[in-house]
Order: sequence, then C-alpha cells, then structure tokens
Amino acid sequence: MGSTWIWRGNYDRMERVDTTGQLNRSAGERAGKPLSAQGWIAVKEGDAVIVWNDSRPFDESRFKPIWVLNAKAAQAARMGEADRERIWKRAGLIGVKPLESVRIYLVRVYHLEAVSVERQGSGGKVIDSQVATDDPLIRRVVRAAVQGLYALGLDIGEAEVALGGDGRTAVRAVWPQLRNAQLEAEAAQRFAAWYVAERAAVTNRRPLLIGADPEFVLVTPAGRVAAASRFFGADTGGAAGADAMLVGRRLVYPVAELRPEPAADPAALTAGVRRLLLRAAQRIGDPSLRWAAGAMPVPGLALGGHIHLSGAPLTTRLLRLLDSFAAFPLALIEDPAGRGRRPRYGTLGDYRLQPHGGFEYRTLPSWLVSPAAAKGAFALALLCAREAWTLPYIPALEERYVEAYYAGDRAELAGCLDGITASLTAAASWRDLAPYIEPLLDAARRGASWNEKADIRLKWRIPLN
Repeated sequence: MGSTWIWRGNYDRMERVDTTGQLNRSAGERAGKPLSAQGWIAVKEGDAVIVWNDSRPFDESRFKPIWVLNAKAAQAARMGEADRERIWKRAGLIGVKPLESVRIYLVRVYHLEAVSVERQGSGGKVIDSQVATDDPLIRRVVRAAVQGLYALGLDIGEAEVALGGDGRTAVRAVWPQLRNAQLEAEAAQRFAAWYVAERAAVTNRRPLLIGADPEFVLVTPAGRVAAASRFFGADTGGAAGADAMLVGRRLVYPVAELRPEPAADPAALTAGVRRLLLRAAQRIGDPSLRWAAGAMPVPGLALGGHIHLSGAPLTTRLLRLLDSFAAFPLALIEDPAGRGRRPRYGTLGDYRLQPHGGFEYRTLPSWLVSPAAAKGAFALALLCAREAWTLPYIPALEERYVEAYYAGDRAELAGCLDGITASLTAAASWRDLAPYIEPLLDAARRGASWNEKADIRLKWRIPLN
C-alpha cells in the first residue's frame, strides 16, 4: 500500500514510480524515467495515481479507492482563457486593479512543492532560476502558483505568475503538467518516497492533534470596533492576544485571537476555548462591549476560525476534503452577511505550514459564534484528517458547488449535503464524532444560520459583567 503510479493514457500500461533512485526501464518506456510499466490491475487500494495526460479524462471507476492527482488535467487543458480568468478572479487570484512594473515568473509545482521558480524576460528567456528562497516576494509568487493550479482542480503543473511593483500577484497561465522531463522524473520520485513514508506513518497510528486560533471582535454600543490591543496588547506569544492587520501603512490590532492548547478530541479543545474566553472576560472588564464572531460581524472586518492539524500529512486531497466537509457546511449556516468575507478571505484550500510540523487550515470563518459550531468544525476537520485516504466524495472538485460557495448561493450549495452526510456516516470515525457533527448538519438542512449580531458570551456562558 502506498505505491505511486503514472497514467499517460493507457490503463493497461500504468507506470510505477521507483523510490530507490534506480532506473527500471522496460520496453517502450521513455529514456531517463525512473518507472517500471505494469498493467492497471496492479494498482491497489491506497495507491496514488498521477494523471499525466491532458487529452483524456481519467476513469476512477476502474479502480478501488485510490488518490488521483491531476484528475482534472484534461478539463483544465480544454478550458478557455475566459473561464480560467473567471475562476481565478473568483478565488481572488486576479485583482481588479492592473499590475504595474511587472515581473513574470514561471513556477513548476509538484503537489504543493515548488520544483523550480524562473524569472522570465522577453520571449520567455530565463533571467534567473531558483528552487527555494527566503525572499517573501518569491514566496508570494509560489503561493499564487499553487493556488492558481488548485483552483482549477490541479495538483501538479506550471503556472505563470505576474508580480507587481507593489507586491501584488496575478496568475496569468497554467499548464497541467511539467514540461521538463528530468524535473518531472525527479519530482515524481520524491513524491513517491514521501507517499510511502506517510502511508506507513498512518499505519503506525501517529498521534493526531487538533488546535485552533479563532478570532472575535469587540463592538461598542455605537457599532464601532474597540481595538483588542487595549486589553491584550500586541503580544502574539500567549494564549490570547490581539491580531494585527495593515490599514494603509499603519499596523493596527483590532481583533482578539485565542490560542488554546491542542487536544485529541473536539470536547477537550472546546473546553480549552471556553477557559480562554473566561480569562479574556477578566482582562476586558467592560460590560458595554459586545463580543462578536462569525465571518464578518462588522462590515469590512473579516474574521477567521483557523484550525490546526498535526499528525496528519498535508495533501491536496486533505485540503479538498476540508473544503468539502468543513467549509461547505459552515458556509450553509453562516450569517448571509458573511458572504462579503470572500474571496479576499475564505479562499478554498487556504493553508499555512506551522513550526510544530503540522499546518493550519485557514478557510473557515470564526466558529466562535457558539460551542456547537465550534465542536462541529473541530469534529469535521478531525474526521477529514482521520479518514483522508478513504472518504470517497469530494464536492469541492465540482464546479457548481465551488461557484455556489463563492457566490453565497446556499440553495445550490445545499445540493451536496446528502452526499456529504452519506460519506460521513459510512466513515469509521463517525460513531465517535457524530454527536458533534449532527447538530451542524441538521442546521444546514433546515436552512438555519447563526446571528453575527449576537453576543457570543451568551452561548458560551461567559458572565456579561
């Protein structure tokens, strides 16, 4: 279990990626490929298949549950420029204001990893080439490339990214594969070795922990924001603090952020959140202020409910499961005013690596609106992490649901609820996590939504004075 295969359009000749570094060439293989060709019958449950053909769609029904990378390569290759730009604008990857003083970069991506970054001059001439850099502008370019491919349903490919003089980026073009054969072979080998190791870690039951850093805002009786830094300071190292944002050229700290200790289950993490809310109440001590959470409880001020996972490998598959099983259900119950949070915030697949070795999923709004919403978000994320290799349904790969998510079309987005429920209830982890998830799904089915004008202290049982 855990082998990696490449499909170039022939199901009877799947190419298995060798992780030893040796070239196992057989008749008909392209020179220089560390691959051995075998029939499709050799692909087993739990293997990964990389689609390396942009003219024929891959038929997953031929196989037992596997992880398919670049499943939408053929669709992306056929897509017109106008449709690609529409998708990128929807995800905030192309701004309304044109870029000035532009530099062009070609970024080759192989499953969230930048294989190479080339700055290009006129006629596509390479001015500079690099793989890794500490330059924050280049990191921004790489991030845009990864997001540009992800938005089209791709896991591997090349992206042309423009970098403006003001630091803004825009995706210009993509190719759903690497056009350099040597880089492709090397990247495939690294991926295959990584995948074997990660599947072994899952088998050995590596501990899985969940954490969070939810945000809330303090609102005066006049409806204005009271800066959280008045009560918490700008310290970002403690269990609670004020989160920074840039307004013009000035750094301000309007939003309060909680940082509970990671836990192994939703109940323990929720209890940690409440303890921090009680501690925050002691520091704030102003009963006239309303504590608000959600997506955008104050016009123009977006809040997040980032969830941290450690012990689970970061994969595009897990990100799309989190989009499908966490972001979509929460979008169905958020206050309609929360639609304004997207696309600048709430972009599908938004993540950040963490120093502890895990990652944070940054797409969700602040579920601090209630303990029930918090427990539901934690349980959905935890189930996705536990069942990352087995959940069969991924509505985040279906255009109609992605469009509905960004547009705030709850009626259309609700069309995936039956499939989500069926997949969740069939999962091995469902029995443990069902008490936390069922109330959230029930609210989504009923068309209920949280109220971002309410004071969150009421549902968290935090004293108002």
